[in-house]
Amino acid sequence: MSLSRLICGDATDSCVANTALDHLSNSIARFSEKSINYLNNPFSEEAESFGAFCARVTLENACAALVGRLDPFRILYLTEYQSQSGFEYGKPVKSGFKWTGDVLSEDKPTKDLWSADHDIAKISRALFSPHVDHVYWRPATEAALDYLAAYTGEGDLTELKKADPEAFIGKTKGRCAAIYSTLSKGVHWEFFTSAVTMDEGTLKDTLRDCLLQVGTLGFFSHFVSTSYRALEKDVALAAYLEFRGKFQ
Repeated sequence: MSLSRLICGDATDSCVANTALDHLSNSIARFSEKSINYLNNPFSEEAESFGAFCARVTLENACAALVGRLDPFRILYLTEYQSQSGFEYGKPVKSGFKWTGDVLSEDKPTKDLWSADHDIAKISRALFSPHVDHVYWRPATEAALDYLAAYTGEGDLTELKKADPEAFIGKTKGRCAAIYSTLSKGVHWEFFTSAVTMDEGTLKDTLRDCLLQVGTLGFFSHFVSTSYRALEKDVALAAYLEFRGKFQ
């Protein structure tokens, strides 16, 4: 499945980090394929019941994998912690992976990112934090756009080329937060009246938006110079175009 490769990259060596990312890759492949099927096929009772769940798993696992590729320590820590004999499924874990904390930064944004007063322990390394945006995503987006400008092959590059390095992560953060919230309603059955049950249009629009957001992030991640398991640029683009060709 091209999305799982686009998000998780390739590995040749056997190690803890690769085992964890391969596990996430398998999950992304399964649930994104389901999401694409629900998007492309006629609306069904199964899609209404499970479409939001599949998209939510795709979104969360894709973001977790990207966190692990940008910050391998995080995924290594979580893997080691969950491998301990005393790990309990039902016990709250303060250091566990969390949407707010690992994907969205908990702290309010500051205008002066490089103030001498910042405590290093409090600088967020969340996927969409201001510092991660500045040191990883902006240079990667600029490099990707330069690469795409010189590309002469075929394929729909509209979503990629319209990215603005200065605003890309801010917009993506907002869209992913909105998608997460919408999908939560379908996952946790927060509908108490049939009048607001997720209908075909809402579900398919959310599925499409979710897939576009994670696919675009996955492509740009391979232009982060220090990202783990990065694909060659032409391979990353081929994976993106293969994935993008699966739905409209």
